[in-house]
Amino acid sequence: MAKKKSRKSKKQKNNKKVKILPFSIILFILVCMGACLIILDKGKIAGYSLVKVETSLGAGNTVPEEEPPKDTMEIRIEQKYLSVKSKEKEPVSVLVNGAPINMNEVELTSSNEDAIEIEDGIAKAISVGKSTITATKGDLTATVDLRAIIPIKSIAFSTTNTTVKVGKSLQMKLVASPSDASIETLKYESSDDEVAIVNANGIVTGVAPGKVKITVKDTYSEIEKSVNLTIKK
Repeated sequence: MAKKKSRKSKKQKNNKKVKILPFSIILFILVCMGACLIILDKGKIAGYSLVKVETSLGAGNTVPEEEPPKDTMEIRIEQKYLSVKSKEKEPVSVLVNGAPINMNEVELTSSNEDAIEIEDGIAKAISVGKSTITATKGDLTATVDLRAIIPIKSIAFSTTNTTVKVGKSLQMKLVASPSDASIETLKYESSDDEVAIVNANGIVTGVAPGKVKITVKDTYSEIEKSVNLTIKK
């Protein structure tokens, strides 16, 4: 009888092992699948990182974390020159990260209030001169230069020489009215830089033989005049 019982108990143990074995296999498969998912998701579970990866740059050095981009401020104004004669006014706008902001949140100041006055976000010409306008909001600042001018009403070349030798220079003479007009608004251009070049002061230098047109334009009033020159060897 004792032998029969022992055989029976062995059978029961074997049956339990048979039942446990499929469960173990299933559990093993699930663990393997979980590990594969973590590897494919770069060490993360549901978006949470399990491993902190640092790239070594040398002994004791690691790659620093990227800093978030800093805010930027910009001042926009349509005209950089304002007429003293008409006490011309121009609204000032301020942008942070490219988007306009409420001007009540910004402090505007003028470095030369005798030339340019700032009031309620408006720049006003007072007398001839230059001023730097500064916008401040918290830690952000931006600047722009403005000039109060006496506008030019007419311009004409008074240069009598119409030829320039290669390598030589000619000062273009200009008459502007009124006599006290601000000439910093004038801009000179050459129709062909390979024949002759002209600088901001109206000095023409011959580069190669040929014909060229020199134009002066008032960037404030858009009045312009031109003269034809011949460049010779």
